[in-house]
Amino acid sequence: MSVVEVPAPEIKPPGVARRLWLAELVPFAVGILAWQTLSLLNVWPRVLFPSPYEVAQAFAADATSGVLLVNLSVSLRSLVLGFLVGSAIAIPLGYLMGLNRASRDFFDPLVNLLQAIPGLAWIPFAILWFGLGQGAVTFIIVMSVFFPVLHNLLTGIRMVQPVLIEAVQTLGAGRAAVIAHVIFPATLPNLMTGVRLGIAFGFRSLVGGEMIASTDGLGYAIFNAQQYFQSARIVVGMLAIGITWLVMDRLILRPIEQRTTMRWGLIRDGIDTK
Repeated sequence: MSVVEVPAPEIKPPGVARRLWLAELVPFAVGILAWQTLSLLNVWPRVLFPSPYEVAQAFAADATSGVLLVNLSVSLRSLVLGFLVGSAIAIPLGYLMGLNRASRDFFDPLVNLLQAIPGLAWIPFAILWFGLGQGAVTFIIVMSVFFPVLHNLLTGIRMVQPVLIEAVQTLGAGRAAVIAHVIFPATLPNLMTGVRLGIAFGFRSLVGGEMIASTDGLGYAIFNAQQYFQSARIVVGMLAIGITWLVMDRLILRPIEQRTTMRWGLIRDGIDTK
């Protein structure tokens, strides 16, 4: 068995890591400064364009009362459930289409037709089938997550180098070994990219779905605040979505994608064989 050594990830000194974090905060500081400047200029009425201070007050009030946490937990529950269901369908179908020409020829026209339909376009059917609530929102998220995961996985399968397959076949590897030791590892970087995109698209559909097909969650809170001209609470909901995605992406999704790419994508030049 031959194994290619994989270098350990580079560990940045604490000072360098601290400077990188500070550099990433600069755009946010500039954005808040521009926001505050526009607010002071009174370009728009205060009811339509709240100041950062008013938004901070509304954020603190909703966080203290627990309303923000309840809405966030409802939205995250729908997002996780929709992502899991969508991925559970997309990943097996992707490998089936990528590894079997007959399956690809059969499913490809249908997939190409459905991918042009936005997830939010399914809202009327979602309401008719599941009623108002989490079921309808979850279905909308499933339809939004499914296609980014599927197409990135198919791209990864198409990018597998034939020379790697031929190499393990000359060593006596059968089809199962080729899939396990070549195709599956080679598709992981693309699959992780699809996962990140799928969750991002799921967030977008989550908000739209909750605005129309739900009676709770962040999307519903944003829509409800608009009904009462509570513009500061609209921004609170938007910020809660953005901050949640940023935390998930930076602390969970991006590190997993980087480690996967380092292990199987850019650095790994060979394969394990038995």
